[in-house]
Amino acid sequence: SGGDTDFKKAKKDGFGRVHSDSAARDLSTGDADFNDGVEMNTSGGEQNENSIVDKGRESVSHKKAGLKRWLQEKKTAYSGGLVRLDDDAIFEEVAHFVEALEAGLKRVEAQASSINKQNKDISTSLLEFGLGCDAISHVENEVDGGSVDSHTNGVGETFHIIGKAADEAAAISGQHYQREVQSFVEPLRDHLKTIQAVKVALTKRNNRRITYSTNLNSVDSKKASLHKFKITPGQENKALGAESSLSKAEQAVLASKQNYDEVAARVLRQVDLFRKESAVAMCATMKEFAASQADYYSKLNESWSALLPKVDLIDANRLSDRSFAQAAAALSSSVHVNMPQDPPPPTPNGEITAINGGVRYRDPLPDEKMS
Repeated sequence: SGGDTDFKKAKKDGFGRVHSDSAARDLSTGDADFNDGVEMNTSGGEQNENSIVDKGRESVSHKKAGLKRWLQEKKTAYSGGLVRLDDDAIFEEVAHFVEALEAGLKRVEAQASSINKQNKDISTSLLEFGLGCDAISHVENEVDGGSVDSHTNGVGETFHIIGKAADEAAAISGQHYQREVQSFVEPLRDHLKTIQAVKVALTKRNNRRITYSTNLNSVDSKKASLHKFKITPGQENKALGAESSLSKAEQAVLASKQNYDEVAARVLRQVDLFRKESAVAMCATMKEFAASQADYYSKLNESWSALLPKVDLIDANRLSDRSFAQAAAALSSSVHVNMPQDPPPPTPNGEITAINGGVRYRDPLPDEKMS
């Protein structure tokens, strides 16, 4: 037990000192490496932090410059400070042409969608109409006791033929609906999308015009500032900086003018190409629409025209020979009804007694029994 006590005390006192001493030695031996690493990391971290800060400052400066530029261009656009260029009249004519074409195509596309929807509704209605006619054509046959497929009366055969023709017309209308969607409605929507692309191109040209006008206005402003610095005593040092800023602004004007010329020329070429291609495509679309309408109504006319001779041959007075009244009379004559008879007299429970020469059938009263 004493050994156990000493072991426990040594474990309590010594093990903790051993581990703490070893940890202290490890920490002391590692101080140099630790300090070197901290210095290296600190120096590298400072460099990284400096580069990050520089990049952040550059990004902020670029954003500020871009925001300032955007505000200047918006001010130029809204204040009416746009420079009048030689090709402005041409682009105004182009814009008017595009707007008029878009307005007309939107109306045509809306009505084409409405017509196409009506064709779909007509197909559905004709199909339901044919099902109704087919149901009516079997009514007389069921009354006559015939089969469903046989038509021994005029009205049933008439409804059957017309219902069959309605089914054919529904199929023709359904095919016409699908054809118009693919060859008329969707091409019109594609033309409208192309017009939107042309409008985007015109917007790009107008943005270049705004940029060029903003740069010209900036040059005028910097020239005025330079002139003010030159004529103001003590402002000669600022004049040097104003001259440098003016030179940069003039270079920006030249660059923006060159960019505008390139974009404007490209837009005009695209507009001319659009006019040629869209004219051919729209003519083809309208021709296909006319051919589709002619083919559709021709098929409908043939379907209904072939029906008329068949209907004329049907005898409308040909009905079933069966009569509901005759059937009811025959049924009543074949049934024998047994009429009810008078019931038999009741059986007396007592003796027969006579009252005033009559006979009654009942139990005698007490006084009658005594007599």
